[in-house]
Amino acid sequence: MYTIFFRTVITYLLLIGAMRLMGKRQLGDLELSELVITMLLSELAAASISDASIPIFFSLIPITLLVAFEVFISFLSIKSRKIKKIISGSPSIVISKGKLCKSEMAKVRMSLDELLSQLRLKDISDVNDVEYAILEENGQISVIPKMHARNATLGDLDVVQPEKGIVHTIVADGQISQFNLRLTGHDETWLHGFLKKRGCKLSEVFLLSVDDAGNINLIKNGEVK
Repeated sequence: MYTIFFRTVITYLLLIGAMRLMGKRQLGDLELSELVITMLLSELAAASISDASIPIFFSLIPITLLVAFEVFISFLSIKSRKIKKIISGSPSIVISKGKLCKSEMAKVRMSLDELLSQLRLKDISDVNDVEYAILEENGQISVIPKMHARNATLGDLDVVQPEKGIVHTIVADGQISQFNLRLTGHDETWLHGFLKKRGCKLSEVFLLSVDDAGNINLIKNGEVK
């Protein structure tokens, strides 16, 4: 009785510490690697609690190693976009500039009914009201409505504004996103030329983004506290 109690308390405290190290996310926001680790942790924890014949270290050691591995992979993913793409994949644009991307939907095996269902969950009943719909790495759908379909739009005030579309992150913490760079119609020659004009090195860039209207936002590392 006391053995099971102490095993449960120790395993519980270790799992709490493990999940804290993995970051503050809801279950639906977990990336693929985090979801796999979570499932493995639950199996290891259940085994050590339910079967008293298994030494508790047989579960605690794998749990510690898995969490350390996940933290290490997360660190590498931050430093390298290639590793992040391998581990977590990349976003898929299923609606781009108001047009359905059938080839991308087929690639991610998303049917039109599934897409429409996800849009309804975002309070959008008409696909023609969507400027962008993006299937994120965690399986969630991000939706950018068209200007006329947004709450408290400028159209309500009879103010005509061009569509800005979506903001594409070109550089994040010194790392170039080739995918987003191509979406904006630019290349690395343009990027390095722009940074040179602004007197900024690539390693000094915290965030560089460009929207569909060509508006550029540059934030240097020294401007972030």
